[in-house]
Amino acid sequence: MGQLHRLARQRRETPAVIDHDGVTTFGALFARAAEQARAREAGSAATAWALPAANTAVFLAQVCAALMAGHTPIAVPPYTSKEALQAVTRGLDLTLDSGCRPWKAVFSIDAGRQRLLVTHGESPTVPRKARALGMLPGGCALIASPLHLNGPLEFALRQLLLGGTVVLLPRFNPSRWRQAAREHRPDWAFLVPTQLQQVWDSGTAQQLTDDCASLRHLVHSSAPCPPDLSERLAQSLGPERVAEYYGTTAYDGTLTRYHRAAHGGAPIPGADLRIVDDAGWPVPPGTDGVIQGRSSAGLVTHFADQPCPRARHWQSSGDRGRLTAAGNLVLTDVEVPGRAIVAGVKVALATTRETLAAHPDVHHATVAVRADRRFGALLTASVTARTPALTAADLRRWCASRLTAPQRPYHYDVTALQLPDSCDPLREGHACL
Repeated sequence: MGQLHRLARQRRETPAVIDHDGVTTFGALFARAAEQARAREAGSAATAWALPAANTAVFLAQVCAALMAGHTPIAVPPYTSKEALQAVTRGLDLTLDSGCRPWKAVFSIDAGRQRLLVTHGESPTVPRKARALGMLPGGCALIASPLHLNGPLEFALRQLLLGGTVVLLPRFNPSRWRQAAREHRPDWAFLVPTQLQQVWDSGTAQQLTDDCASLRHLVHSSAPCPPDLSERLAQSLGPERVAEYYGTTAYDGTLTRYHRAAHGGAPIPGADLRIVDDAGWPVPPGTDGVIQGRSSAGLVTHFADQPCPRARHWQSSGDRGRLTAAGNLVLTDVEVPGRAIVAGVKVALATTRETLAAHPDVHHATVAVRADRRFGALLTASVTARTPALTAADLRRWCASRLTAPQRPYHYDVTALQLPDSCDPLREGHACL
């Protein structure tokens, strides 16, 4: 992290991070990170650092400290159990033992389940991706999404290493977001479509124009933005300032500005994309299929419990689309079995189902997805209880201490287990349950 040291010398009193605690300068951020790196004995064998993720300067300093010490920071989501964390850390330790040196580890979804995905190769100090997404050296980025998510964490780190300021909101609130845009005058901001909708609904079009006067780029991602909302934003802010980024935890993707949306999204420099059929064979332009991506810039990603792959390997998250004759991507479907996008966050249905099933009074649980205007989608749960005393409120409290908000069901349908008439629970050795 020599880049952070250089920034601390050159921009010592310049704000690096602005969060709910105030301003942290580059000098203060580097000093805090360096002290933590020394405490963890830089130069020792590479290990993984599990860091509870938060939208704070403290967390970003911890990430920088891990990198300065030659270790891999894991952005740990809230409520992650010790058992789950130990399991993924064991896999990452095997990766580190093989000589792989990831600079980032985040939770991703594969085949409907959460897995730890690592990134290495091209350094985050390389400005390729940041510049492709419209970030500027010395710019200011406004981020309100949780930093345990891959996109927000990477955007914050890349803007920081460009010598810019990162404004972090502890949680998203449309009024607070507007206020931060007015006060800190960012030139770049990231939101997911459900957040964009709430920002739009919280005031008039003219108020949004005024609040976002400093923005050069309002970038949205995670799920397709409703066309009518995109059109209203473009009319209010200008079509050249609204852009959709499509990419996944595993590979870079495309940036589509509103006034070019009809032509599809052009892959950013360093991103290769192709479309394959369900058997994995490439298909010609104009044919719908599964999107695969890889990096031509040296960026490598893989799951922590897998060996480092060969260079430039193709990966997929299951999203579908087609390529135009010009090589631009038209995204057609992001519905993937076992996955839902709730409030812009991709969640694994298996994680929610297993959390419910772990309750001692739950006999069986299923989780489904339903569309929602405000959040895009919501989870619902159907639970068969071992005892009639179990209520939806009990399950809501159970999940609140174990799952992030997007992972929690919005609605619970609880029914008691019906025992056969011949089953006598008092009879010794019964096997009804």
